[in-house]
Amino acid sequence: MKVYLNDPIADDARARLEKHVELVSDFEHPEELDAIILRQQYCTREVISRAKKCRLIQQHGAGLDRIDLEAAREYGIPVRNTPGLNARAVAEYALAMMLDLSRRVTVIDGKTRRGALPRFGMPETVGRELTGKTLGLVGSGHVARELAQIARDGFRMELRCFSAHRSAAEIEALGFRPASSLPELFASCDYVSLHCLLTTETYHLVDAALLRASNPGLILINTARGGLIDEAALYEALRDGTLTAAGLDVFERQPPATDNPLLSLDNFLAGMHVGGSTHEALERNGRAVVDAVFDALGIEEK
Repeated sequence: MKVYLNDPIADDARARLEKHVELVSDFEHPEELDAIILRQQYCTREVISRAKKCRLIQQHGAGLDRIDLEAAREYGIPVRNTPGLNARAVAEYALAMMLDLSRRVTVIDGKTRRGALPRFGMPETVGRELTGKTLGLVGSGHVARELAQIARDGFRMELRCFSAHRSAAEIEALGFRPASSLPELFASCDYVSLHCLLTTETYHLVDAALLRASNPGLILINTARGGLIDEAALYEALRDGTLTAAGLDVFERQPPATDNPLLSLDNFLAGMHVGGSTHEALERNGRAVVDAVFDALGIEEK
């Protein structure tokens, strides 16, 4: 049997697969594939329509926006994912970005290496504490709840949340103070972290108008999906001081172009969709993915 796998997964998970199936790293012959495993690759209608033998499209992670779900339904191919298994890793990375931007860790490191901080106590080395600040969450899924727990227990942060899919009572039951709208959330928080799916409704959810309505001291974090933020509008807001700082682990174009203007700003922190890339999270996801593929293909391990 043949299984498509292009992106890296945990070594143990790959070894389990290689004992029982042939791994294929391209979509040149979808008709030969018995299963498809995806991380960052796209699975298009053209591929799905030709994958007549395929018994499972398995996403390594939660997001399904790279899979043509309508085509999969049309051709009767089940689609599964592994929600929540990298939530702690992504939450910790979001917090790391919040801390870095608050204490200017990366900026100070770079200036120190260049000899651009000739004396102690220069104004650009002064940061701010997270403790006691207000964190706003857009979305209330696994990652948002993990980040909230760290922020509440570790930094005594006040938690606010806006979710298009939960009532105010449901948000309160999760331990958050609900925001009535995105503008209210952005105006009332010191930090906002995005934790929602990329859909036609959420594309450029954070646009110029929302940024103009923000608290000027706001630090914005996105570890969810590129496309949730209008990057041109974000650049202008960071450059003119509408926003204090921002960290993106995801971009509309990944990797971002080297001439992306955001990369020229000291108050911007860039990642490379690595929030969920810890050894522990990769092992959890790898086990779940291989279990699901073996179940779909009727493979029994001995």
